[in-house]
Amino acid sequence: MNEQKSTSTNLESLMDMLENKDGVIRQKAREALVELGKSAVSSLTRALLNSRQDQVRWEAAKALGGINDARSVPSLVQALEDNNSDVAWAAADALKTFRKAAWPSLLQALIKSKSEAVALRKGAHHVLADQKEDGFNDLLATLLKALESSSAPESSAVAAHEILKRMNANP
Repeated sequence: MNEQKSTSTNLESLMDMLENKDGVIRQKAREALVELGKSAVSSLTRALLNSRQDQVRWEAAKALGGINDARSVPSLVQALEDNNSDVAWAAADALKTFRKAAWPSLLQALIKSKSEAVALRKGAHHVLADQKEDGFNDLLATLLKALESSSAPESSAVAAHEILKRMNANP
């Protein structure tokens, strides 16, 4: 029980350190949170979605990518539309580490989004741009082309749907 309390206290302290104005202190806190691993995911997810401070959201996105726990994928997808482009980019970089495991949440977001969700489209393109997956490369190329096009943004939802359909057919 004392070890659990110690971890909880340490987690709270590290989360507080993410709010420090000193970037070195924030970086050390982020690295320690990554070392804590899965026990830090809930706190980092809350920080990513709710903090008013851009640097806290950025650090949270970076840490979640370092921990690589699939529970954080939906929050990282949501953060692709963060009002701070650096935070959105950090979320996209984090999602890249999940590879195919991030696809369902990302593709669902593209399907549900309004075609004018430019930040989501840019983030999705960044996540998927370098990914190759046997049996999906043709659809990924179609989706990437659709994400690049501003003339028919709804075609990205169609391409995303086709990838999900293929994923469900070949689990």
